[in-house]
Amino acid sequence: MATYILTSMFPNGFNQEVAEQLQKTITQRGNFAFVASEFNKRHEKTDKYFTFFLNMFSEINIVFENAYVVDGRMAKEEAQAAVSKADVVWLSGGDTPVQYGYLQEYGLDTILKEHQGVIIGMSAGSINMAELSICTLSCGHVRQQIYRGIGCVDISVEPHFIPEKVSEELLELSQKYVIYGLGDDAIIVVKEKEITFCGDVYKLWNGKLQKTLDIAKKCC
Repeated sequence: MATYILTSMFPNGFNQEVAEQLQKTITQRGNFAFVASEFNKRHEKTDKYFTFFLNMFSEINIVFENAYVVDGRMAKEEAQAAVSKADVVWLSGGDTPVQYGYLQEYGLDTILKEHQGVIIGMSAGSINMAELSICTLSCGHVRQQIYRGIGCVDISVEPHFIPEKVSEELLELSQKYVIYGLGDDAIIVVKEKEITFCGDVYKLWNGKLQKTLDIAKKCC
């Protein structure tokens, strides 16, 4: 059974609560696949962040036997095999719709939906993991877009969320959709029907904002 972890950003590395969750969740540490958001450009930037986050794992004593970047430097069949064999898949941040376009082009959306390992999405990656991906102006997208995502989880998130700065756009969207505001340093862990919230996560629904005080709860 797959485990999904939605994240926003970690400005100062993994905090203790997140580190403990990752150490408990990531028990298979053979292959780590870092899936880029931009496949054909800015490879130096992709490689920089790949090394950066790999070092963050090392700092909390999570070391993988093999680690590699998945982007346009791989053929489609090679990329599919690389993701399929990974124990942990990291969907990186960046341009959310652009990343989703590459995932579809390379056939990785289907691979990810059927994957049985640990899939971690950061920012754009966490948005794209949803059944319904909601890209807002509030989150820095050039235009608002709502589309069917990979479908790993049935919750939609707004990364980099600051509760004191809730936009009218988000409040309006929450009249139709349930959106979880995911602060930096916070994570949402989804396994089977159980959701665990760590850190500052807020639920937006019907124009209202509510902090998720539960440590874990069952999905409805």
